[in-house]
Amino acid sequence: MKGYFITFEGAEGCGKSTQIKLLGEALQKAGKAVTISRSPGGTAVAEKIRTILKEPTAGEDLEPETELLLFGACHSQMTANLIKPVLDKGGILLSDRFYDSTIAYQGYARNLGVESVKWINSYACRNLKPDLTILLDMDPEEGIKRAKERAGNAATLAGDRFDSEKLSFHHAVRNAFLLLAKEDPGRFAVIDANGSIEEVHQKILEAVHVYLGIL
Repeated sequence: MKGYFITFEGAEGCGKSTQIKLLGEALQKAGKAVTISRSPGGTAVAEKIRTILKEPTAGEDLEPETELLLFGACHSQMTANLIKPVLDKGGILLSDRFYDSTIAYQGYARNLGVESVKWINSYACRNLKPDLTILLDMDPEEGIKRAKERAGNAATLAGDRFDSEKLSFHHAVRNAFLLLAKEDPGRFAVIDANGSIEEVHQKILEAVHVYLGIL
């Protein structure tokens, strides 16, 4: 049996965590073996890398190139120790972000060079690609507003290196995601994330059926 690798991408606060949980429940009800993960993270080593990537270090911020290479290391661990084992058993792996975020954030928003980032992604992931990428599209201002409401206070957002970036950075990330979706329509399903939780969930179920023939 062939497994499926489904990734969720989008701006901060667009509802990825909620929608991944709902899709996982729907797939399990349909009798599928589902594993839910996140990037960066998902394995013991990758979670340690996540801490370095997400939390500011007093007196020494990460260089953009260091950030990129740490994401590559994380995705390498995920691919070998999590994603491939699940797929080899015919399971479905849902991931909150994966390497398309690296292209959007580091390649475009940090201006490190899209082709270089794509090469690192391909090398780190052993040419593995998601079968379906669900892009939850939302205006960054609304996304940040939701993220702040979710966090409960501004101090929590300030403790995340990505959430606390300037609004112009988040606009660059959104534009990058939309460009990636336009370049690869056979893999990307762009979903308007401004609807209710149930409306967005139904659109995701439709996309999973249309793109993968399941549900």
